[in-house]
Amino acid sequence: MWNMSTIKFFLVVISLTTVIAAELPKNWEVCSRSLPEEEFSKCLDKAARDAVVSLAGGLKSFKIFPVEPLLVDSVKIGGSQGSVNLKQEYKNIKLYGLTKDLEIHNHHLELDNGCLLTSDSFNPQVDFVADYRLDGKVLLLPVKGSGKSNVTMYGLKSHNELACEKYEKNGETYLKIKKYSVTFSPDKVKLNFDNLFDGDKVIGTQLNTFMNENADLLFKELQGPYEETFSQVFTKLSNEVFSRVPMDKIFPPK
Repeated sequence: MWNMSTIKFFLVVISLTTVIAAELPKNWEVCSRSLPEEEFSKCLDKAARDAVVSLAGGLKSFKIFPVEPLLVDSVKIGGSQGSVNLKQEYKNIKLYGLTKDLEIHNHHLELDNGCLLTSDSFNPQVDFVADYRLDGKVLLLPVKGSGKSNVTMYGLKSHNELACEKYEKNGETYLKIKKYSVTFSPDKVKLNFDNLFDGDKVIGTQLNTFMNENADLLFKELQGPYEETFSQVFTKLSNEVFSRVPMDKIFPPK
């Protein structure tokens, strides 16, 4: 199935041999854990949204590259045994729309019993643009080709769960994201693959039409690998911040 060793995210930076405690950017809001639960949740919603949007152009002080678009080197998806048996390879991937008109809701942070951060988010449109290679079958129909592709998710609702752990460094407590699980629920998915069957426009047009007529089925079969790609990206992005800034500076106790 996944060959994650081939995935190289452009937001990955050279690991620091000596990490000195850093400060959050001055324009990032912090939310005190002493706030009433509902107020704390709403504060986190706004703070998280503003932080993600601010990363559209990158964050030099944390050596984070721009996330609009977010660049991913390559992703491979092996064929399944279901109705969609399709080997896929994507390269030179660009993800557009992660920050535009982003909404984040229902934050919940648990630090006393375990370490868990959950939230829901909404993106009006996310485009997965890449060079592709496909080989397999969809509902017994042969699919083969290579070229440019665009998988667009409209009205993308996501549920995010960040399992974390605390650790001590230089007398301070830090957080580390151990697992970032994201579940997608788009209102609509549109697929477009250029140059199917070596550029046969008639068959290519018919196949794109067929795949879009069955887009819900296709997305359901391929949803897991797409979610895993986002999870890998968001884990790395989150830890670029959490590894540099102590927990009490991100979530002050008072």
